[in-house]
Amino acid sequence: MASRTGRVVIAVLPAGSRLRVRRARRRGARLVREQVHAAATQMRRVPVPDPVRRHLVTPLVWESSTTTVPIDSLLLGGQNGLDGHDYAQATGDLLWTSRRVADGPHVALLRSVAAGRSSDHDLLSSEFAAMARRCIDVSGSYVGATGDAGILRIARGFVDPAGREALDDPAVTAPGVPVLAVPIQDSDCFQVVDGHHRLARMVVAGETEAAVRLRRRPVTTALQDRLDAMSWIGGERELYQPVEAPELEQSWATVRRCTDRLDKMHAQLTSLGIGRADYLDVASCYGWFLAAMSQVGHEVRGVERDPLAPTLGAAVYGLDPSCVTTADAVDFLRDQPRTYDVVSCFSLLHHFALGRASVSAECLVRLLDDVTGRVLFLDTGQAHEAWFADSLPEWDTDHVRDFLVRHTSFDRVIDLGPDDDAVAPYSHNYGRHLFACVRDT
Repeated sequence: MASRTGRVVIAVLPAGSRLRVRRARRRGARLVREQVHAAATQMRRVPVPDPVRRHLVTPLVWESSTTTVPIDSLLLGGQNGLDGHDYAQATGDLLWTSRRVADGPHVALLRSVAAGRSSDHDLLSSEFAAMARRCIDVSGSYVGATGDAGILRIARGFVDPAGREALDDPAVTAPGVPVLAVPIQDSDCFQVVDGHHRLARMVVAGETEAAVRLRRRPVTTALQDRLDAMSWIGGERELYQPVEAPELEQSWATVRRCTDRLDKMHAQLTSLGIGRADYLDVASCYGWFLAAMSQVGHEVRGVERDPLAPTLGAAVYGLDPSCVTTADAVDFLRDQPRTYDVVSCFSLLHHFALGRASVSAECLVRLLDDVTGRVLFLDTGQAHEAWFADSLPEWDTDHVRDFLVRHTSFDRVIDLGPDDDAVAPYSHNYGRHLFACVRDT
């Protein structure tokens, strides 16, 4: 801001204040979108004839000409009168609006029939039929169908051009009518509003581009909304663990790649002769480590304070939501009646060292000690990071190792080296050392 003397004064806010500012900005933007939506809804209630309404509203909502876009940039959208977001929410399919049309049920049905799987059983066992049934469950019908007989009729009409004239659905939109789509915010992708069937035929025909008419105001996907709502992220377009989705590739930075720490963990467990084990991840975030450890045979359990974590982990990693407990880490650890062979705790200890938690850092590591049978893997914010250079000046690598030695009962504390996350946009942060706290017996 500028002072009265005309000099520019830069206000440096503490990390917590910056987080609150970012959250306030995101809430403000969300409020504006809600107000615009409410105003548009109110306008639709005004008794204006439909032709007049379309004439007035269409230029404001839709671009006047078509735009050619890569078909790979077009993601699945609304179905049966529901927009993409509402359909994803109503069906519980969080990743519906994060799938390319080329990977969707319409293309899969055409390819299945082309491969000779065209019996009634094949059609009704398809993902296309499953989508239609979800629509029926949500709204009572799918393009007039209320059961399998109707779904079969629609599927036959879609895959057989000769029978399409009998259908009154988006599959028979007049030739030349452009696909309708809407830009996805913070992305180079688009969500289909109308034209899934036409696009599916183009994909199967080998076409790589499509002419689309774009809606002016962008939307977010259900996955973006869920990630944005994770309470501790603070409204930043950041991924704290890897999440693969087309609309995240351009603007969402993967802050911690995780694979480097996982490789170190696997190597250490192998050297200790630990095979299948009971694994607990404290502050498990989205559940990436739970999924990775489960894939190699470990029995996994996570605790994460954000109530959105279980459903997010189920959607993006295929985790059983019941394996993630929503709770405060301290409360969870205090109430544990058992130990786990392997425990991990990433990027949590420094919050306790900074006095942001209900107990001290010493108390947290003792609680982790109590629930660990063989190995505790831990990393934390360190003094070399720009974030903590002033607030945790003594917490260098040696201090962290000595802290773990002094306040736990493990036989050995092994420095496994730094992570690989000290890259843009955080080249002056991370590089945190991973420690393995080991019981030899």
